[in-house]
Amino acid sequence: MLHGAFAVLEELARLEEAGLTQLAMATGLPKTTTHRLLGRLADLGVVHREDGGRYRIGARTFRWGQRWAPGQVLGAAAVRPLRRLAAAGGSAVVVVRDGDDVIVVAGIADPAVDQVLRLRPGVALPATGTAEVMLAAWDPASAVPPPGRSGPQWRPGAARSRRVDDATARRIAVGFEATPPPLGCVAAPVRAPTGALVAAAALVVLGTGRLPSLADAVRDAAARISANLTGVPGAGRALSPLTGR
Repeated sequence: MLHGAFAVLEELARLEEAGLTQLAMATGLPKTTTHRLLGRLADLGVVHREDGGRYRIGARTFRWGQRWAPGQVLGAAAVRPLRRLAAAGGSAVVVVRDGDDVIVVAGIADPAVDQVLRLRPGVALPATGTAEVMLAAWDPASAVPPPGRSGPQWRPGAARSRRVDDATARRIAVGFEATPPPLGCVAAPVRAPTGALVAAAALVVLGTGRLPSLADAVRDAAARISANLTGVPGAGRALSPLTGR
């Protein structure tokens, strides 16, 4: 039952709003089971039931999410740098690794980009995305699929290795996401006061023509966030879940 409840919540986080049938299909759970789980989650305030039978993430879940220490610390350190970066034109975000996922923890959305890809805190990005390559450059072993994993999200090979090596050398990753229309992305590393890489700052824009000219702005934003982290009390301990220490 607990596994099913989390599956429903994951889909609601991804879809933002959904009905019973849509959630049952997305999770693979029987419709009766999904209905029962949604009812219980709504009673607890974990999901919110809209008029017309639609569901959203509830206020209690929102409050829990706001208390995640790494997200709080990174969000506080990134406020001004992300505003400055977003002024270059695009959606400016900070992302972290969460197991096999890359999760947005802070961001300022650009309306044009938002119509193609909604970059909100809590959103999971594609495992082959540019920001993930930047994080893999910090931990190249993470670019290799775990035993037994398969599927399009894992694309080992020379091309990916070159992207990771290039990001390691240049301390920045540049690429595009194959969406209609295509999105360009530039990402740079954010480091904790200990020097460990804990996140990536990224700018996502429509098209790819401007990417080379955005590299310095993204590097600057990442460096400013890293510098701001040194002034956040207890940042090292709060960020330890992202460093493995």
